[in-house]
Amino acid sequence: MNVLFVHGWACGWQDWSGVASLLPDGVNNGLAKLPGSPGAVPLEGAVSLRDCAAHVIAHANDLGFDRFALVGHSMGARIAIELAANWQARVSSLLLLDGSNVPEDPDEAVARLKEQLGQLGQQEWAEATFATMMLDNLDQDQKHDLVTRAAQYPTEVLLAYYHAMAAWDRDHFGSAIDHLTCPVTILQSTSLDEHEVRRPVAAYPSSLWLDAFRARIPKATIKLVPDTGHFLMLEQPRLIADWVGDLMPVGRDIQEEKIRSCNQPKL
Repeated sequence: MNVLFVHGWACGWQDWSGVASLLPDGVNNGLAKLPGSPGAVPLEGAVSLRDCAAHVIAHANDLGFDRFALVGHSMGARIAIELAANWQARVSSLLLLDGSNVPEDPDEAVARLKEQLGQLGQQEWAEATFATMMLDNLDQDQKHDLVTRAAQYPTEVLLAYYHAMAAWDRDHFGSAIDHLTCPVTILQSTSLDEHEVRRPVAAYPSSLWLDAFRARIPKATIKLVPDTGHFLMLEQPRLIADWVGDLMPVGRDIQEEKIRSCNQPKL
């Protein structure tokens, strides 16, 4: 079985290391490295989330993954949706971790971010930004790694992806989820309130992101994960590994056998 993981904005493939170490035997995993992220190929010029999806497909091709389960976090969840909507035959199942939808003018969004970076400098900006992502349950090394990685991003790369994300949220989110054909599971630990401040999902179970899936894909499995910050894969890697394990043929065979046993007539 094959599974691909896509990291979020200002993040990196390293975020999946804990999950990868827990995957069952027989799982082939690929960790996408989006262009411009630390340790990846450079990003040349502007980018769209469709470009990112194409990059992930190219990575799947390099790995020999004809069909695969797909996991995305935050911006990576958006990329995963875009990929699954446009390469439907390639994706067997979709797991979306703590995504959001913030439709706004991409030029205005980038101007605001550029101003913040100019005022604070990238290191202080990274510290302030990640402090809003509810990291209390992470250890100091994990927090340090997240902030350091974000501070290492070239400024133009942060701005390019921010523009791409805002444009996709405004122009493509709804149509993309309408074109999903594979099973969809959402693990949601936080939500953005009306002021775009990150809050615990238990207190804010409704959002543009979740409500769109509830309305457009009623069969989607939505699980609210309480007492957890934005980085689900770091705090609760077992949840993601178990989702992958449940997709494996052996796991499905056991479940089907249980169902058959329950349906057998009593003698």
